[in-house]
Amino acid sequence: MDFGAFRAEKLTGHESMRGMVGLQFLLAGMGVVILFSASWYFARSVFDDPFRIWRRQLVWMILGTVSALVLARVPKDWIRKSVPILVWMAFALNLATYVPFLGYSSGGARRWIEVAGLTFQPSEFTRVVVVLYLARMMEKNEDRLDDFRHSQLPPLLVVGILVFSVYFQNDFSTAAYLFLVALSLFFAAGVSWRNILIFIGGIGVSGGLMLAAKPYRLQRLYSWFNPLQDPSGAGYQLLRARSALELGGFWGQGLGRGTIKQGGLPAAHSDFVVAVLGEEAGFIGVAVVLVAFTLFALKGWVAAGKAPDTFSRLGIFGLVGAVYWQALVNFAVVSGVLPATGIPLPLFSAGGSAAFTTLVIFGLIANLAEGIR
Repeated sequence: MDFGAFRAEKLTGHESMRGMVGLQFLLAGMGVVILFSASWYFARSVFDDPFRIWRRQLVWMILGTVSALVLARVPKDWIRKSVPILVWMAFALNLATYVPFLGYSSGGARRWIEVAGLTFQPSEFTRVVVVLYLARMMEKNEDRLDDFRHSQLPPLLVVGILVFSVYFQNDFSTAAYLFLVALSLFFAAGVSWRNILIFIGGIGVSGGLMLAAKPYRLQRLYSWFNPLQDPSGAGYQLLRARSALELGGFWGQGLGRGTIKQGGLPAAHSDFVVAVLGEEAGFIGVAVVLVAFTLFALKGWVAAGKAPDTFSRLGIFGLVGAVYWQALVNFAVVSGVLPATGIPLPLFSAGGSAAFTTLVIFGLIANLAEGIR
């Protein structure tokens, strides 16, 4: 794939990275503000502390920022050499969710590890590992990418194992998202269209089987096609989110003045935080956030095109995509373009491990971009 297609005529990779840092700060700042507005009522009602969810998120974001600063300065070869260890760590952490004294379940899913009162979602770590692993493998085999048996099949199997270790946590949405991230990296590496289409077919079959394995997933799909069929059940969240966006209009009701977060929309502070954003900041607020994520992605892909080696190019491309695809999916769900998935909006939705991992991704991007001019 020609990364140069993403490059503006007079925009260098170095300038693009400087712009990315500003956008990262902007997104983090907006996310902190919107999360407090979306979460204070729920936190006060459940924990008798309106700052509880916001405060915990802020702690994770501080830890993520410190980790990002450290990772930005780690020698790049250390990251390369650590990839096999990271793969084993991701697999072990996903399995640890099933260990009785470590695994933590909520809402019928067992996706978290709990240590000293803090919960961490291993699938968040897995999305980083999938990108770094594929970037390393594609670099290692870049001279023989047409050799399916030796250059494509082994990484496909490893990624498949990681994805299914996430899926069996009752997390279909994240498993599908990881397949999307992996597919984009195979495409960016230059794998033939014929094989890409075969991969899409295989992923489609696997996704269909995963979807059919749980009746409630099919019910969620049906409600997406016709939410009015079950307005108080499966279609409730979509209808309430749509109502919040309509109430916001163009300019919004004003920050903090929305009402949908006051018990009218489950998960208003997590998966459906965009509905709160839309009600309070209106179409213009939603557009600003979406444009900020899009500029982040475009600048990141420009930087990828200027990176000095294949591992860095594919790593930056994949890590940027891992954030951007997640944001697009979340926006699509809240607006009704996709069925409800449980995929959060990076840095905006409540979820400490997700915010921490996003900031770690920012640090890794800065590291891999070292040497860009």
